[in-house]
Amino acid sequence: MSSFAAYLRLDATEGPGLPQNVARQLETAVAVGLLSHGDRLPPESELAAELGISTGTLRQALETLRQRGVIETRRGRGGGSFVRNASQPPPEAVKKRLRERSADSLRDLGDACAAVVGGAAHLAAQRAVGEDVEHLRSLAEQFRLAETADERRRADSRFHIEIGVIAHSARLTQAIVHLHDELASLFWMVGGEAGHHPVTESAHAALITAVDGADADAARDVVMRNVEGRVQHLLDLHLDLAVRGEPG
Repeated sequence: MSSFAAYLRLDATEGPGLPQNVARQLETAVAVGLLSHGDRLPPESELAAELGISTGTLRQALETLRQRGVIETRRGRGGGSFVRNASQPPPEAVKKRLRERSADSLRDLGDACAAVVGGAAHLAAQRAVGEDVEHLRSLAEQFRLAETADERRRADSRFHIEIGVIAHSARLTQAIVHLHDELASLFWMVGGEAGHHPVTESAHAALITAVDGADADAARDVVMRNVEGRVQHLLDLHLDLAVRGEPG
């Protein structure tokens, strides 16, 4: 099962708000890199079945995404719905968001992220097979080759989302999409470029080794330490912004 398919496996109940909920899910999938620029969405019948919704509901969601500029639809042979470039807020806006958050909310985000991703890593180390480990290595290499903060953010999130997939838990995968990307968005777009990607590369390598060796406790510990380091970095930056009164 792909990380995109795992993320979409929701318990959807048809109702007035469902098309907007589906649109948000798909838009988040684009934001975290589960869907990339130029990717073609599955045919409507397949995607609706994956989501467990009617094709009518899906069409309403896709129309919302077209209006937001997230996707474009091409007609004729080879047509379909294709992902457009996802727009990202400028670093100044993200910095302002970090300054306005409380230290307690950052710690809470870190605790939730460590618990969810750490738990998924513990399960992944128990359930992984050889091809899972190779896929993790491929995703780690994508991170290593990333050239911008946004590319690193997406690659780092993809790597950790895959942990939920390897754990064979759709719910954990969905939680990682939201929790880890919220943390990664702050980390990479505000303060994660100051020499932190070598640390992340080492954490990726250590997690791969733990999963490959079926060492569940080590896998969880790697995640916990990595999240703790990121949160501490954000707390230090948050305090610095607050003291200087920087408006962002």
